[in-house]
Amino acid sequence: MTFVEIEQKYRLRDLKRVRIALKKLGARKIAGGLESNEFFDLGTQLRKKRLAMRLRKYGGKAVLTLKGPRLKSRFTRRMEIETSVDYAPMRNILRRAGFEVVMRYKKERELYRLGKSLVALDRLPGFGRFLEIEGQPQAIKRIEKKLGLQAKDREEKSYLQMLFHWKH
Repeated sequence: MTFVEIEQKYRLRDLKRVRIALKKLGARKIAGGLESNEFFDLGTQLRKKRLAMRLRKYGGKAVLTLKGPRLKSRFTRRMEIETSVDYAPMRNILRRAGFEVVMRYKKERELYRLGKSLVALDRLPGFGRFLEIEGQPQAIKRIEKKLGLQAKDREEKSYLQMLFHWKH
């Protein structure tokens, strides 16, 4: 079984216009609030392999995710394996196994379902507002067009890449 995430991130200029467009398209808000992310590594072992292990808390739930390197594709495509976990015990397991937190960040997130795709509106303090579309390539293209997003609006860096670049 393969686990592949396909998404595209965009820098947002007009949040109000995008919210109105999402409503007109029939998008349904499924979550909203503060999201907390912690990235773990064993020294730099995962980073050297271009892997990222994230423990996320959002909407009263926690998810452990292992992300692989970006694959060649028009959109961001990478291996992603995730599972729901209990936050405190999972964090304790990781720490006792020798993993250390190498990066943390919080962001405000609104999550919408639009057909089979997910659309996230994010505010990352110090970096701005972003929109992410996760779905199949044709759906991403269609939603991009309907929301009036253009190639120049695309953000190719992950939040983790933005933060590491900013911190170093």
